[in-house]
Amino acid sequence: MGRWSRRLAPLLIQFVGLSDGDRVLDVGCGTGILTFTFPEIANIASVTGIDLTEPYVDFARVRNADPRISFRAGGCPCLAVRG
Repeated sequence: MGRWSRRLAPLLIQFVGLSDGDRVLDVGCGTGILTFTFPEIANIASVTGIDLTEPYVDFARVRNADPRISFRAGGCPCLAVRG
C-alpha cells in the first residue's frame, strides 16, 4: 500500500471484519504499518507480521511495544505457486 498505508489500514481491517480473539498473519508486512493497526481496530489475540526484507522486520521490531504483536523475517511457503 506504500505511502497510503496509514490512511487505508483502518478501512482495510474494517472491510475484512475480525472477531474478538482472532489471530492474524500479515504476509509482506514491510515496516509494520498494517500490523500495528490491527490491535488498534480489533480485539485480536495476536498478529504476526512476516516479510522477506530483514531491515523492514528489524525496524518494525524496534517500534513494537505490544506483546500481541510479533515479527519474523522470511517467506510464506503457503503462498508458493505450484505448477
